[in-house]
Amino acid sequence: MAQDIALRPVVDPALDDAERALLEKSADGLFPATLPLPEESALGGRTKADIWTALGVSAVCALLPVTILWALIGVWTGLAVGLAAQAGLVWVGVQFGFEAFVLTVVGAHLLAWPLIVVLGCGTDERQRVARLRHGRYYLAEDFGGDSLRELLGHSPLRRMERAQAAVTAVLQSQVDREGLLDDIANDVTLPAQQYEIAQRLAELTRLARKVLAAAGDASGSRVEEVLRTQRQALRLSSSALEERVEALERYAENTRAADAAYREWEAVRELEQLGEDMHELVVNTVRDELAVAEIEGLADRSRLQDLHRMLDDAREAGLLATRFADEPAGRRSGDSGRA
Repeated sequence: MAQDIALRPVVDPALDDAERALLEKSADGLFPATLPLPEESALGGRTKADIWTALGVSAVCALLPVTILWALIGVWTGLAVGLAAQAGLVWVGVQFGFEAFVLTVVGAHLLAWPLIVVLGCGTDERQRVARLRHGRYYLAEDFGGDSLRELLGHSPLRRMERAQAAVTAVLQSQVDREGLLDDIANDVTLPAQQYEIAQRLAELTRLARKVLAAAGDASGSRVEEVLRTQRQALRLSSSALEERVEALERYAENTRAADAAYREWEAVRELEQLGEDMHELVVNTVRDELAVAEIEGLADRSRLQDLHRMLDDAREAGLLATRFADEPAGRRSGDSGRA
């Protein structure tokens, strides 16, 4: 559900694609547009913690390079360089003794420490872009929550989440991926609409917070009158924004319905493509039925053959019995005596 989805950074669509991708990745390391940009460290974004961390990492690199270089310069390259460096340290210790081994480790440590501080610490590309483009992206902190609901009639953060969820639903729909919607307009217009809504909601939040701060704990008829006028102005602007958000949600709902219809159409098309196979199946079914009849006919003929055989046996037995009955009694007894 939309209310369970955290707001992602809303970035100006006019920015370069690479910069947008960096900023949209997550809100970590970004700065709210409605707050002043924090000052950068004089060491290029490096802190004292970075320096002390680099000291420990460089010590491990110097003593056991095989265990950590793969994490710093890549797996295979790091393993190869680490194994070579580790073998070199062992060779120095074996050839020149423990003192030479210690001096080599200390020298490598002192060399690696500043290199790690310079190359591995400080502001990375994403942080650089976050500072450079501050004010051209919005975070959840730029939008007021339920504390402004009484003044504005809604939560700006919740409204921004709804707008972003609607835009995402359209751009990630199957019909949009298949090019069945106006994909050029979607790719251009929808991000622009989302960004404009973010700008307006951030401005509403800023003004509403100022109104609440100015009013403070003051009371009285004149304060209430001024607050009433400003509340009406804020809510009028808020209502216009609500219409834009609802229009996006209707578009997203229609897109979901189109997705369902498209999936149904695909299923029907696939089923229709099975028509030839189904026809062949019916033909084979008829053949099976004919084969069954033929098999049963063979079985019937087999039973008739058994019957004929049994009848022949009976006839032979009858002939023997008749022949035995027609012979004279004396002959039969004589035959019996000779036997």
